[in-house]
Amino acid sequence: MPSKALEVNIATSRVKVTVDRKYITLKEIMSKYYGMREGLQTFLEELCHPYKNWDFIVQEARSYCLNYFHVIKSHPDGPEAAWLYIDIFFQALESSAAETVRINATDNLLLFIQKIIKDAGVELPSFCPILDQAFDRIGTSPDQTFFLFVKSYYQLNRIGKDYGASLSPEYDVTALNRLLIRYYRHTYDYWLGQADPLDAFEKESRTDVETQTLADIFAPITHRKLKAYYEDLNNFVRKCDERAQSTLNQLIKFPGYGQIVQVYSKIPQKIVRVIKDNGRGNQWKLISLLQIMDISGLSSIHEETLRDINRTMAWLIQHESLQVIKKSLEKTFAMLKRSVEKFPGTVLSCVLNMGRGVYHTDDSDLVNFFIDSIVSLGFQAPEIKGVGNDWQIKVNPAHIQNIRVWLELIELNPKWSKKLLSSLVINLALSGVFIKDTDLFPRDITQLLNSDFGPVYNLVKQLARLFPAYFNDIGAEGNLRDISTELDEICQRKDVLIHFLRKQCHVESSNRIIGLMEGTLNFWKTRSKQGVKAFVPPDIYAQIETNGLYIDGVHRLINHLFADAGISKTSDLLRIEKSCLNCLKKDIPGVSEQDRARMELAIHLYRLLYQKYYLDFAEMDTYLASLESSGLPDLRKLKKNLKQKDQGRKLKGLLSYLDKLERVILSSEGYEVREDIYRKRHFTVDIPSMYGSYHEMKFDALGLTLRLESLINVLFDEAVENFNMAVITRATISEIHDYLRQFDWALRLDGIISIEMARHLDLLAHALEIRNFSATQYLDVFRGFSQAVNDIVNDHFNNIHEENLLKILNLTPVERLLPKYLPKDASLDRENLAHRVTEIFLRERIASSLGLQQLDLFLGRVLKTFYRQLNDLPEDQLRLLLSSDPQKSVTPFSPTKKGVMDVIHLGNKGLNLVKLRSFGLPVPPGFIITTEVFRCREIIDNYEPAKKDFQRQVMLEVAGLEKITGKTFGDPENPLLLSVRSGSSISQPGMLSTFLNVGINQDIVQGMVGLTGNAWFAWDTYRRFLQCYGMAFGLSRNDFDDVIADFKNQAGVPVKKDFSGEQMKKVALAYKTLILDNGIRLEESPVRQLYISIGKVFDSWYSSKAETYRKIMGISDDWGTAVTVQAMVFGNFSAESGAGVFFT
Repeated sequence: MPSKALEVNIATSRVKVTVDRKYITLKEIMSKYYGMREGLQTFLEELCHPYKNWDFIVQEARSYCLNYFHVIKSHPDGPEAAWLYIDIFFQALESSAAETVRINATDNLLLFIQKIIKDAGVELPSFCPILDQAFDRIGTSPDQTFFLFVKSYYQLNRIGKDYGASLSPEYDVTALNRLLIRYYRHTYDYWLGQADPLDAFEKESRTDVETQTLADIFAPITHRKLKAYYEDLNNFVRKCDERAQSTLNQLIKFPGYGQIVQVYSKIPQKIVRVIKDNGRGNQWKLISLLQIMDISGLSSIHEETLRDINRTMAWLIQHESLQVIKKSLEKTFAMLKRSVEKFPGTVLSCVLNMGRGVYHTDDSDLVNFFIDSIVSLGFQAPEIKGVGNDWQIKVNPAHIQNIRVWLELIELNPKWSKKLLSSLVINLALSGVFIKDTDLFPRDITQLLNSDFGPVYNLVKQLARLFPAYFNDIGAEGNLRDISTELDEICQRKDVLIHFLRKQCHVESSNRIIGLMEGTLNFWKTRSKQGVKAFVPPDIYAQIETNGLYIDGVHRLINHLFADAGISKTSDLLRIEKSCLNCLKKDIPGVSEQDRARMELAIHLYRLLYQKYYLDFAEMDTYLASLESSGLPDLRKLKKNLKQKDQGRKLKGLLSYLDKLERVILSSEGYEVREDIYRKRHFTVDIPSMYGSYHEMKFDALGLTLRLESLINVLFDEAVENFNMAVITRATISEIHDYLRQFDWALRLDGIISIEMARHLDLLAHALEIRNFSATQYLDVFRGFSQAVNDIVNDHFNNIHEENLLKILNLTPVERLLPKYLPKDASLDRENLAHRVTEIFLRERIASSLGLQQLDLFLGRVLKTFYRQLNDLPEDQLRLLLSSDPQKSVTPFSPTKKGVMDVIHLGNKGLNLVKLRSFGLPVPPGFIITTEVFRCREIIDNYEPAKKDFQRQVMLEVAGLEKITGKTFGDPENPLLLSVRSGSSISQPGMLSTFLNVGINQDIVQGMVGLTGNAWFAWDTYRRFLQCYGMAFGLSRNDFDDVIADFKNQAGVPVKKDFSGEQMKKVALAYKTLILDNGIRLEESPVRQLYISIGKVFDSWYSSKAETYRKIMGISDDWGTAVTVQAMVFGNFSAESGAGVFFT
């Protein structure tokens, strides 16, 4: 065992330990054994250290004194050396607070005395004085300490017998006789202080032992008999000679502690042999066994007694009535609860054996009772306490056994085991799960998947998500081995932290290695090694330097990377874009090529390890490559679907593939297990290691399922976030219905079948077929969906887990809870802590389910929008809103949105432009605001959410034009200007308003002058916009013609093209003055200009000339107009440019 004192000495104090001179004898005796010198020196330094590890000392002392006694006895100073070892055991016994250390010290002291007596041979006389001294010291020890000697496996009366047989007849044995007298008195006092076994048995069995011929079985240990022994002992002691060996010979004839224990151990079997009725015999045998377990003084036979209880209960379950079984189980579990801390492995074996019998009774009530009893025993948490200097993780060995025992019971009848499944989920979620690669846990998962777990599929999946075991390579294989090796070898194995990381990857890998990897990267970033302390041995921790060759360069590099990539957490390195890693190639002072290579390898290794043990991150190409030989269906199709750009199609494709995987997982067929496992012992640290691979169809299908579900949840998150819910219309509801069907599909794939969900999907589908289905009716339907989700949460999470969770919380010490459950200030009382833990636990279970959390959020958004619309809009506007389709409001020329490629939506002009563009003609890019907006303009103008949504769509299209043209709307440096024109389904030439050069103001004009060097063009463009703007607000063309005519006369030019740039500027500003003088507000913001222009084009539909024209032409007023917005083409730039209209 590693030395704690040396750990402290090396890691903190650095104090040089001086070995006490009295131990020089031990060094001299072992001097010729050169190979032992270093180990002996370590042992003696530990012994002389102020912070002693007594466990280590006792184990080392035992090794030296027993294994080298042949050297000690032949050395002149042998007796002195023997006494030193005896004294060391006494020191441990007197100084250690740990009961296990005190027991080990007691046993090893008596074992060494026994060794001396049996092996000293002719040298025994020289050892007698130190043996007598030891007997005296034992005999005068305090009662609590003395009792450890009394009940030791190495019984004092047997040692006395061996000692007496080895001595000369005249030797004075006073010390030993006095010790034995106290030993017997202490023995009888102890057993007389316990309940009389005969009385206790009669009381529990409700029988008169005398009538059942059982009295003889108990006779040797009844109080009556023990009192007789005690009286005989006292009578003998009063008249005996303490020095005489004859006294010793008489004393050893008295029954000692060990003989009494032996009598107890044989009682259960004797009862069965005496009682002819097997049923009653085994019931009484169980009573006897349970009584043995209740006596602490019989601890030496408790483990074997547990095994006997196991066998007895198995017989009773198989042969007795349910009433007897239940009563026996109650008694047995009461005892197991008292024993589980000391003998967890044996108790768990007992539970498993009893469980097999209970499940085979096919009595669900008995199974439920049994499960309640199991849960009440508590769960063996990992209780990880760091890493020892032997490089092994200090973990509760019963943890993995507890998982396996519960799993095996669940597999007997999963449908009846909901409570046990829930309890396993809760315990693993609360206290953590620790599974090593070498545990070969994929086998256990396969075994679970081959049980009849279909009826509890969702609960099994809740459990499955907690296992960090969905990998095919055991240990470090392939890329993982290559990367970890290269990372270590690049520094020639001299970086102790990286070397240890590599060995953990290869030899002792488990989900804890992620913590070590993250701690290492964080150490590189901060130079603080505190983050790796829990993951490395103390001697390695002490050797990690915070400055120097192996930290300085990577420290600079990782901080440069964090700053360049804009990340703040180590975990961000998992999802950092490859382009961000280019900064690793930059020339950074103090960073070598070796540092760059180490950083790149470390990030790669981090990703490989995380993908191995966790489900929420997967480089799918790499992962799927490992499954190519698995036999899973259509992997090529899955790969293709993963590359699908359309997120909606991708989502449906992935759900469809999950459907295939579910059929594999739930299949009653058993699939071939392909297991190639190789074992060897790792010489460097003497740890058994394991390499190889594991494949089995259901296991592989589940691992892929859980990883795909994590990806699908991200897609659902994005879908919910990106779904346009500014307003809800019938068209929106149709889209919502499609999403709800996908959510329902996802829930069913997760084992959640909701009749209410299905019913409301059917109701919504029929509602969409009814034209006048009202908003309040739709609201009722969506409330129904929301209630269905609440019912799902209750049925599959709250009702399943809450009662068990509170029960388990009461059984779980706070210190065993994972840190995330504990408040930072640790101020919560037990009741509030229970609320906190329950909330976090249930939230995490729901969040990890397929689509459930996203569905809840989605419905919440739907209801919020519906309530707002109902509160804000009168009935007529609400009906209008419902009938509208915001998705058809705005469309680019290419590709046009679904359902608008017709003259009614796009208008004549818009449709023809779209067609011309589709023919490949150079139509200036643009977009069309459809007649759907005209139809619903009352809503868009007066209902703020609808207005914002419309404006959002317009600006998205403007952004598209910016991308196509390389210009920016509203940017003086490179302005994008727009034309805004009408476009009715039936042509009305010249009747509706047109706007040119929208998006211009004086700042932009100045920018255009600078950009083109053509002031005339820039100011003429502004002038044209102002004329369109003014005419839309009621000014006539003549008003503007008069202004420009005056300027022509003043300048003496016949046509405007002859103006200078400065003259054109004056004309444009005169137009502006005209507008302002007429009380018209001139909008300077390009964006607001665009909205005003669109509005004015719509307004012009109702102008008097347009209405008159329609009346003359017999055109209905109900058609309305679309609005076409295009990037400007400038016919006024120069004499070589022009723009006009073609007529065909």
